[in-house]
Amino acid sequence: MQTSISEHLRDTADGKEANRILRACTHCGFCTATCPTYQLLGDERDSPRGRIYLMKQVLEGATPSASTQLHLDRCLTCRMCETTCPSGVEYAKLLDIGRELVDAQVPRPAGARLTRWGLRQVLPYRRRFGLLLALGRLARPLLRGPLTPLRHRIPPRQPTLAEPDRTQLTRRMLVLDGCVQPSATPATNAAAAQVLARFGIELITAPQAGCCGALSRHLSARAEADAF
Repeated sequence: MQTSISEHLRDTADGKEANRILRACTHCGFCTATCPTYQLLGDERDSPRGRIYLMKQVLEGATPSASTQLHLDRCLTCRMCETTCPSGVEYAKLLDIGRELVDAQVPRPAGARLTRWGLRQVLPYRRRFGLLLALGRLARPLLRGPLTPLRHRIPPRQPTLAEPDRTQLTRRMLVLDGCVQPSATPATNAAAAQVLARFGIELITAPQAGCCGALSRHLSARAEADAF
């Protein structure tokens, strides 16, 4: 792909990285076969190839719109497109750069900004999320009528699973235990430990691992994600 990165970005770290990634793209379209949003919506702008075009325009100096922001927001960052790209385009890295550039130029509504800020203040912190989840479970029986859909979104308590016998386990596997999953679905790691124990593998956790930073990165807060 031929590029002409705008002068104010050309010599920056993001500009150089984006230019390198864009030049690897050959417009082949193999990525569209594995993109869930394109398969669902059928809109070229909701495909990896289409989003690459949108980000290329912004990187070359075009003014992004709310529509540009919407199509980038719809990407799940599942990276399935990277598995079928014959040119090895690092789409996820480009998307991180593109989203941040667009967000800097397209102000979001106040409600959206508050929601995104709230998510970043709660979900990466296991204790905060666990407390709010406990309060939500207490209030769950009261959520009726128009609030019934909200009640169904609050996960019920899961039964505690027994710890596997560790005496015969000869190998170990590390699991990051610092996100909201141990509070929301604690049986997940316990079930994984039981399955892995069948293969002689002990599942261990990293003390005080904390959040991996994925949430912040997906919400265009890359510096915060790097800190995590």
